[in-house]
Amino acid sequence: MTERQGVRHARKKIVASCLLIRRGVSLVAEVKNISATGILLKKMVNENIDDLTVGDVCVLEIVVNQSFNFDVKAKVVRSEGDDLAMHFTHIADDKQKDLWQLLGDQVHEVEIYD
Repeated sequence: MTERQGVRHARKKIVASCLLIRRGVSLVAEVKNISATGILLKKMVNENIDDLTVGDVCVLEIVVNQSFNFDVKAKVVRSEGDDLAMHFTHIADDKQKDLWQLLGDQVHEVEIYD
C-alpha cells in the first residue's frame, strides 16, 4: 500500500434510488454504490443539488424496491462531476439491520483505494 492509498469498507453496487432531503428541499438521485459507512450517488439534473457542499447534513431515504427501503442521516464528503459521496452520520438502531441485510457478506469486507 502506498502513501496515497487507504483502506475503507467495501462498496456494493446496487440498483436503487435515493430521496435526499435538506432544509425542506428534496431531490432524487441514483445510487451508484453503498457500504457500511457511506453511499455514492449519481447526481440527477436538479438545480438544488449544486447547492450541496462538503459538510452539509441530509436525510436520505434509500429505496431499493417496493418493499425495502430505509432512511439514514449523512454528511456530504465529496461533490465532483456527477458524483456525490456521503458518509453516514446516524443510522437508527432499527434501520441498521436493513443496511446489514442489503450489504450481506460485504458488510465486514474492506478494500484499498487511491
